Amino acid sequence: MSIYKDCDIRGIFGTDLTERDAYLIGRACASLFPPSARLVVGGDVRLSTPLLKKALIRGLCESGSQVCDLGTVTTPLFSFGVDVLNASGGVMVTASHNPAAYNGFKISLGTLPPTVTDIQHIRSLVEKRTFRKTSSPLAPRIFCLGEAYSSHLTSLLPPPTRPLRVVADCGNGSQALVAPAFLEKQGFEVVPLFCEVDGSFPHRSPNPAQHGVLAALSDTVRENGARAGIAFDGDGDRVVFVDETGNVLPPETSIIFFLHSLLPALPRGEKFVYDLKCSRVVPREVTALGGTPVEERSGYTFIKTRMLQENAFMAGEISGHYFFRELGRDDGLYAASFFLSCLSRLHKPLSEVTAAFPQPHVTPDIRIPSPNQDKVLAVLEEFLQGEKVSRIDGIRAEWPEGWALIRKSVTEPVFTLRFEAEEAKDLPVLVNRLLRPFPEMEQEVLAKISYHEK
Repeated sequence: MSIYKDCDIRGIFGTDLTERDAYLIGRACASLFPPSARLVVGGDVRLSTPLLKKALIRGLCESGSQVCDLGTVTTPLFSFGVDVLNASGGVMVTASHNPAAYNGFKISLGTLPPTVTDIQHIRSLVEKRTFRKTSSPLAPRIFCLGEAYSSHLTSLLPPPTRPLRVVADCGNGSQALVAPAFLEKQGFEVVPLFCEVDGSFPHRSPNPAQHGVLAALSDTVRENGARAGIAFDGDGDRVVFVDETGNVLPPETSIIFFLHSLLPALPRGEKFVYDLKCSRVVPREVTALGGTPVEERSGYTFIKTRMLQENAFMAGEISGHYFFRELGRDDGLYAASFFLSCLSRLHKPLSEVTAAFPQPHVTPDIRIPSPNQDKVLAVLEEFLQGEKVSRIDGIRAEWPEGWALIRKSVTEPVFTLRFEAEEAKDLPVLVNRLLRPFPEMEQEVLAKISYHEK
């Protein structure tokens, strides 16, 4: 599978992605900008990041860029660096939520994230070796922006009205460098969990949205009488929430918490962007609260771009990305801090607050490996002719009883599937309606749904 994805570049280090690749990608990225353009570079805590980052910087410099090296940072801090240093763009060395063996590059090309065309242009430059050359490369400059970043977030966040005890699960990722101290400075009592930096991610997956990986966080919340728990992904731009009983909040529930905290104070018609994997309860709740729901395909590039184009007050993905207008992007630490500050203003426990929200009958993401993805989608398109089908991203079929979605993952050679029914008993019916041409895949999906319901 190619390392060049729809939104970024990533693959397994040493197999798909090498130091040589990093160097060439640096040469290509620098060649997209004018000579001497200022580009920001950061890296996450993965074991392979120092090697890839060093090679990347060498490539950027040899093609004439002025490199501002932020060191080991979260992706939101990297994005802050691009803004505050007035850079033309930059490259973050990270594979985000992927397993430890992976690494890659998130690329900033100005105010908007890169498009599929931009990523393929970089690929073309690498393959053709058509790079700009410079006779006198500039040495990279080192910048430490941690305090400036923390001050910036603090200036935007409402302070908590009372201290809350919270468990912060950093998953041994990049937020371990930032989140515990920041949350304590905001006035929260922080119980740290997996807050030692370790790029092998020994305690849990760097993807906190993966089913079953937050058992330790749930136990720690209950054992310490905490009011909530938060879990970050590997590079710190995503966050998942846990209530005081240890229950992991479904992503739609977290989104609705933000909607209830923000929308009532905004003018009617304010727009909220959500990804097409969200339950129907999200657009319904946006409308009920006086807002305007805007659906977009899943993926950082697509959600952020749509949010900026629509001037939406917020955007949310079920993966745990939360975007805010005042930031112009997503930020796991900002989202967590805002969530906890809002919770501090309520006089009910989080579980009681969320119990009043609409409860969807929706499956989590179901990931099924498939080597023949295009063939499978072509067969399903033919099979579903005559049905109400959206092709914004993959295939999403809708019926009165609910909907079914199958789409290619942009980061791994798997299908991601999701199903929602108006009544829980209809979930197997929807699986059958989508996957009848592939009975083995149907049985695998049904088995996963049964597992998640236990």
